[in-house]
Amino acid sequence: MTRIYALLIVFLSALFCLPECHAAQPLPDSETTVVRIVDASTLSKEKIFTGTKIWIAENFRSAKAVLEYESKDDGILIGNGSMNFPTSGAMELAIKGDWLVQFTMRVDIKEEKFRLSFINITISTPAKATSGGGVLPAYSGPVWNQADMQKIKVKLEGFGDSILNSVTSSKAKIDF
Repeated sequence: MTRIYALLIVFLSALFCLPECHAAQPLPDSETTVVRIVDASTLSKEKIFTGTKIWIAENFRSAKAVLEYESKDDGILIGNGSMNFPTSGAMELAIKGDWLVQFTMRVDIKEEKFRLSFINITISTPAKATSGGGVLPAYSGPVWNQADMQKIKVKLEGFGDSILNSVTSSKAKIDF
């Protein structure tokens, strides 16, 4: 009988601790879309386009595998990316350190500015053993927690600064 109670506790823990918890609803698309406009004064559309492609190649596994669409004339790059979930603190690292965030990234480029848009943001978590001998199932699906989405949003918005720094410093790399 105590084994049944232990299994029940493990089951209920899994139900309340994982993203697929049935009591929680995924955030609406309006809350999981991230948009940032970056001022790139003095940079040409061509320089931003080329520099962004280089940034993608350096920061994702393969620019060819990531990029789904590109048009230099229209100044558009669209691709799929992933990153580790942005954790803070030892406890969160222990719980969410192996989570993966996946997304679709679009870059619209004009003279002296570009817009980053992120949609289709999802979280993937591996299955985990519990201290009670059970297993919490793996999860892959939409973001359902506002605090998690806020951390993801801050990290994705930071890509704009990273791209801008890469594009502006690429001149120094070429002029060595």
